[in-house]
Amino acid sequence: MGLVGSLTGFVTGLLGAVVGLLSTVVRGVLALVLGVLATVLLVVAGLLCATILLLPLGIPLGAMAVDLYGQAAKILTGNTGAERALRRAGDAVRPRRKRLLF
Repeated sequence: MGLVGSLTGFVTGLLGAVVGLLSTVVRGVLALVLGVLATVLLVVAGLLCATILLLPLGIPLGAMAVDLYGQAAKILTGNTGAERALRRAGDAVRPRRKRLLF
């Protein structure tokens, strides 16, 4: 049982590392896309705010761009609600180790 358990642990750790690496790459790409979109929206908001007539459209668009920057930072750091839920589900599925009483 020891050899099979060690092999299973090794394979599980290796798969976890691969999934973690892919997750990091996907998060980085998504954060980059959101950052570029937020930059474009911020430039458009600046142009709209330059004209007095379109100022009421530019201010909310600028606020939306700042929120998108915040979302990109959250995704990049991995502090999203979906990731926390997945971690909790993964912890619930993993078998708990028996502790020795000594």
